[in-house]
Order: sequence, then C-alpha cells, then structure tokens
Amino acid sequence: MAMANKIVTVTGATGHVGKALAARLKADGHEVRMASRTFGIGDDDAQALASVFFGADAAYIMIPPDFAAADVRARANELGAKLATAVKGDKVKRVVFLSSINAHLAAKTGPILGLRDMELRLNGLDIPELVHLRPAYFMENLIGCVENIARRGRCSTALRPDIAIPMIATRDIAKIAAEILLEEPFAQPRVRELLGAAEVTMAQAARALGAAIGRPDLKYEQMAYEDAKKVMIAQGLTPGYADAMNELSRHMNETMIQGAEERSPRNTTPTTLEAFAVEVFKPAFERSAAHAP
Repeated sequence: MAMANKIVTVTGATGHVGKALAARLKADGHEVRMASRTFGIGDDDAQALASVFFGADAAYIMIPPDFAAADVRARANELGAKLATAVKGDKVKRVVFLSSINAHLAAKTGPILGLRDMELRLNGLDIPELVHLRPAYFMENLIGCVENIARRGRCSTALRPDIAIPMIATRDIAKIAAEILLEEPFAQPRVRELLGAAEVTMAQAARALGAAIGRPDLKYEQMAYEDAKKVMIAQGLTPGYADAMNELSRHMNETMIQGAEERSPRNTTPTTLEAFAVEVFKPAFERSAAHAP
C-alpha cells in the first residue's frame, strides 16, 4: 500500500520516463519536485540541485544524455557525481535510479558504462532503500526512424535485422518507478530488470510500425557502422558520442541484449510493440509529416 502525500524529487522530468512519472505522481496527489536535465555546471546549479532534494521522501534520478560530450562516460560520471552529492547531502531515504539492462557488464556497452559507474557510486552511499531499474531497449528509440521512413521509405539503424531483443515502452518504466517510490512497506531488491512485453527483431519492429502508419510493406535496413556514425553526427552528436552508440550497437549485434535475469512475470511489462506503434509511434509520425516542408 502506498503512503499518501509524499514529496518526490524527479530528475529528467521532461524526458519520456520522467514526464510520465511526474504526471502519475501528481495525479495521485503527491508533491513532485522537478530537477532540470541541464543541472550541474556551476556552484549555483549545485546549490539549486541540492535544494530540490532537501526534505524529499524519495527520489527518481537519471543521468541526462549530453550529446555534446566528447567523452560520454566521463560526462556521465561528472553528472552522476553531482547527483550523488545532492542525494547524500540531503539524506534521501529512498532512491530509484534509471540504469539499463547489461549494466552488470564491465566493458563494450558504450553509454551503459556510465550507468554502471553510477550504480556502484550509489551503492557506496548507504542509502536505506535503493533500487537500480535496468530496463531493456526503449521502444521510443524507434521514433528515430520517423525521418528515415519519410525520406527513404524504410527504417534504418546499425542493429542487425534478425536479433530478437527485449523492448519496453517508457510508460511501463514510469509505472513501476512510481510503485517503487511509493511502496509501503518497502520490499524491493537492489536491482530490477524490466524486459518489456517480448523480444522483437528490428525486422519485426519495422513491420509493426508500418502496419500502424498504413505502410504494411515497410522494410528494415541495417546501416554500416560508419554510415550510422555520419547520421548521428549530422543529428548533432559528437564523434565520441556516436562512437559510444556504435560500440553498444556492435555489442548488441554480436552478443544480443542478455540481462542478468530470465524472463518472468515480475520483469515482463504489458505494453506490446503493436500497441506502442499505434498509440505512440503513429502520432509522432503524423506530427512529423504535418510539419514537413
């Protein structure tokens, strides 16, 4: 049973998970303090960040991606250290950290390595109630195919078309995060993997997206790593960030996404890719089409 009227700090409140989480908490009558995704540059930012956590009953924290970072892991550690300092200084009793599947691995996972570092950092803070959420591949990542579909009539990434990977809708992550933040009495393990509704190949994903937008013949095409890097740089990522993303794609292509747990009712979430395609991807595609030149 959840305790009413909690004060909950939510970082990344404009992101997919944070936005849905904040809305859910507010709807249930809880006070939500939202931290900016651009925190942590100077002393004033550090003080402001600390104030957001002061007196909070619980906190949801995530490390915001910085696409301008030359060294992704170093930047994640810089931001993570500032978050940890705020959490420790204000003695937040319960913390839910948005990590990632495969954060238990020590190499070759690109941007996930910074999340692994943060898990270890938080483990050393003696937080009474700490949970690392490790969700699978975000379905929302597929929204990145919108422009490619509009221009070239296909969905393309550096991932192989035939590997089945667990995919999860971010609204399901937000739901579970809210449950953990409000749970009384607290009875959570240190790590919660979230594997979505099922394993899906990119070829299957393209078919589901195509069916939702009236293009049942939509094809998936794997991009070469160098081509993917050029696309990411054109979209505003630094070469270092693009390299980190390619490292993760290579890892997924060669070893698949294999978490630390077998699939079970506890780590399976309800939103299917087909439902996501109709309810989230289709509106995003239509909005893009409406604003196309």
